Amino acid sequence: MFWQSFAKMFNTTPDDLDMHVIYDVSHNIAKVEEHFVDGKQKTLLVHRKGSTRAFPPHHPLIPVDYQVCVCVFLLLDVIFL
Repeated sequence: MFWQSFAKMFNTTPDDLDMHVIYDVSHNIAKVEEHFVDGKQKTLLVHRKGSTRAFPPHHPLIPVDYQVCVCVFLLLDVIFL
């Protein structure tokens, strides 16, 4: 349905759009994770509805292919009157 919507909007075929799935995330997920509870590490089944777990940059559970370094530079023009 997604591909057909874009094809209709851009008046072309889904194949001509040359769009590819980069990362697919389910809306409802349950995953076994390690967390500290009352000062002790426990293995828990964590259910997330409509969200995914956030990891800090370069976390070992993020596949290397998805560890992208994004550098942002701001150019500020300072005008002295």
